[in-house]
Amino acid sequence: MPVTLARLLNNRKLQLTLRGGNPAVEVRWADVSDQVDPTPHLGPGTMLLTTGLGLEETSAGWPHYVDRIVRAGVSALGFGVGLSHGRVPGDLLAAAERHGLSVVEIPPSTPFAAIVRAVADGLSCEERSEQDLALERHRALLRAAATPPAHRSLVAALADQLGAWVLLLSRNGDLLAGSPDDARRHAERIRLAVSQQRSWSAAAFDLGGTRVTVLPVGRAERPSGLLAVGRGEPPTAHERGVIDAAVALLSLDVARAADLLDSERRERAAVLTLVLSGRHEVAGQVAARLGLPLPEEPVRVAALIAEPELRGDLLEVLENDRSLQIVSALVAGDSGRRAVVVVPAVEGDIGVLQSALSSVAGSRGAVSDPVAMADLPRVWQRVATLADTLPPAAVQRLLTTRDVAELGLLAHVEATAARGWADALLAPLETEEARRIDLLGTVRTFLAHNGHAEASAAALGIHRRTLGYRLDRAQTALGRTFSDPGLRAEIWTALTVRDTPGEDEPA
Repeated sequence: MPVTLARLLNNRKLQLTLRGGNPAVEVRWADVSDQVDPTPHLGPGTMLLTTGLGLEETSAGWPHYVDRIVRAGVSALGFGVGLSHGRVPGDLLAAAERHGLSVVEIPPSTPFAAIVRAVADGLSCEERSEQDLALERHRALLRAAATPPAHRSLVAALADQLGAWVLLLSRNGDLLAGSPDDARRHAERIRLAVSQQRSWSAAAFDLGGTRVTVLPVGRAERPSGLLAVGRGEPPTAHERGVIDAAVALLSLDVARAADLLDSERRERAAVLTLVLSGRHEVAGQVAARLGLPLPEEPVRVAALIAEPELRGDLLEVLENDRSLQIVSALVAGDSGRRAVVVVPAVEGDIGVLQSALSSVAGSRGAVSDPVAMADLPRVWQRVATLADTLPPAAVQRLLTTRDVAELGLLAHVEATAARGWADALLAPLETEEARRIDLLGTVRTFLAHNGHAEASAAALGIHRRTLGYRLDRAQTALGRTFSDPGLRAEIWTALTVRDTPGEDEPA
């Protein structure tokens, strides 16, 4: 016989609070999931338990979330506060009211397992047997989550509970944990399969006779990893609930790790600010108190840029680079949305930074020559400006000042705009009358010979007076004289733009 929500609310040990809806609704099952879309394994009459980790407190996603779970037959939603949310989000409650979904608030002191147990107590013997198995699996996961390192313990426990192989991958595709030991051989195929999905949403697919279930770990807008579970037969609805519970626990572990990482990043950013402002002695004292080693002189400073949505990926790659860790490089984000690295000027230093850039699409950067710590403020502004203004030709390249200069001015100019400017400047030299006496060709030759009349006339095969006549006509058409070095530079630049093939033109 199903349990009513009122019965759970009357259970003083659970300390549940009705935040909206009908307490008389029946609860036939209890499942735990922090997925943004938990519906693949939910059945009619399910009470869904969540901490709301996947969505922010104010989010346009709550109406869609409620709509999905109501369509799946969820009769009540239990929302655990105190972890990712201090209260039940108002947008969630409003959406639940529109759909007639009952919502209860679960205090931090009440474990989800206690609610699952209370639901199980009201089920039939057959239902209770299956729920008892699910409950024991949840308890095993909770024990694993309390065994450091939590992420490895959880992966091992989940693999044991389901008789499956389980992999946990980072956002960058690195293998964080795998169970059993031979599960690692599937990692590369999972990376390839996920990349083909082009999505961090939940998915299921066949891989060499194995049914693979993949779920993102962490917040929906920026998952921190991916859990993959493989087995000959697909998981049952109850097993999917166990997998979701593991993801929820992993997400909480990741959330705690993310808070620690944010704190460490703020500390490194504070030290970087001191270094780049010339207070390197104070920076050394602060770094020592925080346990942050500083690189030995001489050093290089690099400013690395990525697309806004990939800046976190670039920073993660640099922070996790073993070579940079070994030489005590200072890696931090700055207020200009750059990733900044102060690294000792040792053999292979630029190669390490270049390798990091190559691993993040669309990234680029600039790096200084070796300098003393005291000279960093002087060179930093130049390096930062170079990085901010690098042209498209510099994508996934780490450039020095000399490299940027060798790219040339035109690499920094948008091609269509440059071609339009060149056409407008040269138009007076391309009228029908101007073409008859080849004014444009005459001016090009004159400039190519540095304004030497005799050499220009000889190259054109004309008399010096004819050359003078044509140049006078060109000056009249342009309204400026060739004694103006600015005009000479502009026309030569315009001719160079014309001579440079566009993207759709043959070289």
